[in-house]
Amino acid sequence: MNTPHLAVTGLHAGYGRARVLFDINLTIPTGTITCVMGRNGVGKTTLLNTIAGLLTPTQGTITHNGTDITNKPPHTRIRGGMAYAPQGHDTFAPLTVADNLHLAHHATRRGGPELITRALDRFPRLKPLLHRRAGLLSGGQAQQLAIARALVTNPTLLILDEPTEGIQPSIVAEIEQAITDIAAEGTTILLVEQYLDVALRLADHVTVLDAGRITHSGARADLTDTDAQALLAI
Repeated sequence: MNTPHLAVTGLHAGYGRARVLFDINLTIPTGTITCVMGRNGVGKTTLLNTIAGLLTPTQGTITHNGTDITNKPPHTRIRGGMAYAPQGHDTFAPLTVADNLHLAHHATRRGGPELITRALDRFPRLKPLLHRRAGLLSGGQAQQLAIARALVTNPTLLILDEPTEGIQPSIVAEIEQAITDIAAEGTTILLVEQYLDVALRLADHVTVLDAGRITHSGARADLTDTDAQALLAI
């Protein structure tokens, strides 16, 4: 049994009086890919935002690498080995690709400059674009930059929110391969993925949310494609 890298216990969260997540219990083993799936509006992004420290839970605990981080700010979580590439190809638009990467690396200093080289090796499309402003990149290029920027912090836990959303198929394939390779080197990955076929190819573990509650959680090997389609249709 793999050692839990992230543990979410009895988690409730929302926005003001609007409750979104209810009694979420989730354990993510070290070195695995866990995919969170569900229809739009069921709480997937809220769950990732809460784990990343962008939203404070109203109840429950979050433990990362054995340390309770429930009330820790995002920068503390990042320095502890957590990286988050949120939904929407998030980059610093006025800065160049190179500046985006150097800024993220400098902010954490969790490794040497070789981390930037490794991140660019993951996404070769970015190499000839180092001096281009991020705001001028295509959606697929910007998404690759968002993931590369997370990687230069040398994370042990990489959180990705819909990394293939609205991206051309050729770049989706490149991102899928990068995620596979990153996990193979030992990084634990938690992602929300909209494409069922991509999610089922990537995932070691699958968690399904509906109306802010977990309706299924288990090993990908125990879930048939038909069962997955049925769960997402609820």
